[in-house]
Amino acid sequence: MARRSEADVREAIISAASAEFLTAGFAAASVGHIARSAGVSTKTIYRFYETKTDLLAEVISSFMAMMLPGLDSYVVEKPEDLAPTLTRLLTQLAGYGLSGPGLAAGRLAMTEMMRVPEMVAAYYREGHEKIIVAVGRWLARQVEAGRLRLAAPEQAAAMLLSMVFADLTRRAMVAGEPPSEAEIANWIGAGVEIFLKGAEAP
Repeated sequence: MARRSEADVREAIISAASAEFLTAGFAAASVGHIARSAGVSTKTIYRFYETKTDLLAEVISSFMAMMLPGLDSYVVEKPEDLAPTLTRLLTQLAGYGLSGPGLAAGRLAMTEMMRVPEMVAAYYREGHEKIIVAVGRWLARQVEAGRLRLAAPEQAAAMLLSMVFADLTRRAMVAGEPPSEAEIANWIGAGVEIFLKGAEAP
């Protein structure tokens, strides 16, 4: 067999770890099982990641690496494009966070919250907080362009994301299935309207 590159090995480990965490939960996840699924030894995994929490952080970071750079493509050319562009940006985020895997990751964090606090800290540090920072940077660019009035764009990003997604996520957790596209569009549309009424420059 051809020897795999280090990048291919890491990719295999991350893929196997993601499946294992979502299926078994973090506390019950087996590094040995992850190794077998990835076609490597446990020694190889521990060569890359000192702890299981480090491995989880890498799983989340790899997911963020796919998602967050896309936010920079949402460029506002003229003032009337602000609302529809922000709507599309939030819709992209919904496609990740309110998908089946996204909700499963949220349930994992809630389930393990009391038992494994370091896992939850990694989940929010590598996931939720990075999303807030990325949206905050996007809002800051709109402030610099004179389209928005915000004293603290990152704080405003956290508020906007909570307003749009918190209740949708809670409902989805209770229902056990993702919200419909119509529900997502309704919440995002209403959230953008309320947010811009308070933040949009005259």
